[in-house]
Amino acid sequence: MSAGVALFVFIGSFFILSMVCRMPVAHGLGGASLLVFICCNLNTVTVGQAAFNSLDSFTFLAIPFFIYAGTLMEHSGISKALIDWIRGIIGRVRGSLGIICTLASMAFGVLTGSAMATISAIGKIMAPEMEKNHYPPEYTSAMLAATSFLGILIPPSVPGIMYALSAGQKISDVWMVTIGPAIIFGVGYIVWNYIRIGRREDPASLPPKQSGGEYLTNLGRSTVNAIPALLMPIIIYGCIYGGICTPTEAGALSAVYGIVYWFVARVFLKKKMSATFWKVAAISGASTAAIGLLNAYAGVAGKALTLAGVSSFLSNLVINNISSKFGFLLLVNILFLFMGTFMDINATILIMTPLLLPIAQSYGITPIHFGAITLVNLCVGFMTPPFAAGIFVSTKITGATFGATVKEIWPFIIVGLIAIIITTACPAYLMFFVNLFG
Repeated sequence: MSAGVALFVFIGSFFILSMVCRMPVAHGLGGASLLVFICCNLNTVTVGQAAFNSLDSFTFLAIPFFIYAGTLMEHSGISKALIDWIRGIIGRVRGSLGIICTLASMAFGVLTGSAMATISAIGKIMAPEMEKNHYPPEYTSAMLAATSFLGILIPPSVPGIMYALSAGQKISDVWMVTIGPAIIFGVGYIVWNYIRIGRREDPASLPPKQSGGEYLTNLGRSTVNAIPALLMPIIIYGCIYGGICTPTEAGALSAVYGIVYWFVARVFLKKKMSATFWKVAAISGASTAAIGLLNAYAGVAGKALTLAGVSSFLSNLVINNISSKFGFLLLVNILFLFMGTFMDINATILIMTPLLLPIAQSYGITPIHFGAITLVNLCVGFMTPPFAAGIFVSTKITGATFGATVKEIWPFIIVGLIAIIITTACPAYLMFFVNLFG
């Protein structure tokens, strides 16, 4: 069987299994990979070897540690403390709730690195507050969908780890390269929030005026309450960039810190948690198992496509038909943006990175820059109709309709397209943060 037909079999069967038959993404990926092995008469002994090799990595251990630590923080009430702290800093600013939603999503992403966890934790707190202050529910829904993935761009990030594993790059470099785009998203969202809501907001609806002493007192109180949340990034970044430990070991430290904080808050401070300790373990274990299974099947898929000659086929196809670096970058951006609208971000990274990265390098694009392009496009796809997983989740939280939310999401998508253009065209801007913390 030719490589082109093998690629068609893989894509077609994966689409049918995942989208039509509603099979979980990991199993759809595994089924499509096995079909390629069978149709191309490949030796199936390598299936088990490829799956095992995908998981036999010290770096991969960082994923369950960060997921567990993030789940502990999510269910321990830490998101409310973060929001109160940011609210204390901002004070009386028009459109302040929209600003708080954006900054809180970025801050909470540092703890979880998960778009779904962020949209759930921040949305449940911010949506009622925004409703009280007369924010349209469809706008609130759009903002939650647009800000939820900022945690993927602010390290630590599980998709960042997945890309680093696929591309053979340092996790810390992949994490740092997306900080620049995250700043563009944050600034763009805050500007649009002022245009859409802030300039029309009634000053009477803002928090009461405070004297300088009252402001500092309230800020000090909220800062003390937020210290447990603020210590998490200090532990992670301080240990990694201080040369004390690797990202995997920092993940283990963050998990230990999360356990200690949980028991201190539960036993001594008598805080009410939104889930039991064992339920948190079950949630994080299920998430880790899903990602592990996806990673194992992605290794099988990569082996199948390599043995079928698909990698070489795609390289020759692109090089023979696209004569410029600009044309390749345009193609990659469109492809990843499209795939991000309906495919799981981790699955897309694991499937496409081994196929497209060698071609990108032939055009002089570094693996770190290509990683930024990949992650930013997939994040924008997370809020882009018609599939838009972020919108489906946010509408359940706010009660807004899908159609009304789509009308409000377009300015946020425009900000995302600007971020994509800058990410693609200005690698020096991205590498500034890598070199700063490298």
